[in-house]
Amino acid sequence: MENRKSCSPYILGVADERQAPRRSTRQLLGKIPNFPGLYRHSINGIYYGSKKIAGKSKDHSLDTTDRKIGERRFKTWVGNLDKVDSAAEKTTLAQLIERFEKTRQGKAEKTIKTERWILKMLREDWAHGTDIQVSRIRPSMIDEWLAKQEPNLKNSSYDRVTLLLKQLFDLAVNDRIIAESPFYRLQKSWKRPEKPKRLVPTDEQFHAIVESIRAEKRNAQAEESADFIEFMGLAGLGQAEVSSLKWGDVNWEKGELCVRRRKTKELFFPPIYPDLQPFLQRLRSKHTVPPATDAPLFSIQDARKALQNACSRLGLPGLFATEHPGLSHPAALAGED
Repeated sequence: MENRKSCSPYILGVADERQAPRRSTRQLLGKIPNFPGLYRHSINGIYYGSKKIAGKSKDHSLDTTDRKIGERRFKTWVGNLDKVDSAAEKTTLAQLIERFEKTRQGKAEKTIKTERWILKMLREDWAHGTDIQVSRIRPSMIDEWLAKQEPNLKNSSYDRVTLLLKQLFDLAVNDRIIAESPFYRLQKSWKRPEKPKRLVPTDEQFHAIVESIRAEKRNAQAEESADFIEFMGLAGLGQAEVSSLKWGDVNWEKGELCVRRRKTKELFFPPIYPDLQPFLQRLRSKHTVPPATDAPLFSIQDARKALQNACSRLGLPGLFATEHPGLSHPAALAGED
């Protein structure tokens, strides 16, 4: 009869298929003498910090095998423990981006569109994956991503991208996801904006543009459009500022205008240049009764199309047909100097 008694696999020379229980990271950490709270992984050599918080031990990888660096990072980590919410510290980059987008819902449509474009680049080109914990993101990782985007960005666009990164990681600090923003240790967080190239029309070209607009019979608002463009050139202001001006913004006694910048909402006070004053007087004389202080200088908000058509008819450079003071009359530019 066959003997069914089990034999030891070691007697038979066969390896035991049963493996020893897998040891946890905590069990593999060896205490460093004379430095309370500092440990070293027995297999990969990475240093860890350990601190008891609210009766529970908290372990943290210091991401280095160098003893001195480990000691410095341990001290920083312990110092930051009160600044970080333990329930939020595992937040990933993807979750942070989602949270950031929710906080920006009330912004202007143009701002939201720009930020969506930047965040799309971040999601698609971030080499370390958006599932990385925010606490693991190093300044060098952001530098790497910026270096990849830089060749395709103008200086002003680069600055807009870095502004979003600043806001993104500031949010992480404010929500106690991280104690310190990696943004402030970037190699290149700002670039000097390029000076815009302006094509300024000559005195003859400027008057020709205005008269061409005024003589356009197919434009029901030809007169108003011509006045609008003439004021832009004589005052040296952009379309956004001109469209919001009211008669109360004209200070005849001080000889200046009160203008609010569209983007920054700040007030500034450009002078009423010599060529602008008689124009304003003629404009006011078109009213049968003196206009109220809250009445707009112009009933239209945009004369761009009329300007473009006039430049096309006259064969002038298309860059004159812009909404910034590149159209400025030479007299206004001389006044700025």
